[in-house]
Amino acid sequence: MNKKYFSYKYFAFFFLIFLIGGCKSPSDPYSNNSNAGTKGTPNTVIISGFSFSPTPLTVAIGTTVSWQNNDSAIHTATSDDGSWNTGDIGQGGVKSVTFANAGTFAYHCARHTSMKATIIVN
Repeated sequence: MNKKYFSYKYFAFFFLIFLIGGCKSPSDPYSNNSNAGTKGTPNTVIISGFSFSPTPLTVAIGTTVSWQNNDSAIHTATSDDGSWNTGDIGQGGVKSVTFANAGTFAYHCARHTSMKATIIVN
């Protein structure tokens, strides 16, 4: 078999695989992460650069809020009054809390106390 033809065939095959793999829809919130609650999904707080975003996040009563950790460090989302805590959220992990009552809920990362944010429930 001709070596030149053989290498072009493999190049074409891998190039096609690369193109197909890169054709994820940007509107698909799960295209870059298999975890639920990715960036762009309503009611998701992204943890990145040792901060929470968005803050404040305003949601309706009964809403489940998810925290997605895009940092390499482990983080938590822990209410300032101790009423709820996600526990540790590892890199790429997602944890959620459902807010059954109206109010303004300040929270922080228990491991990095300078990380602070607020959830407003109407």
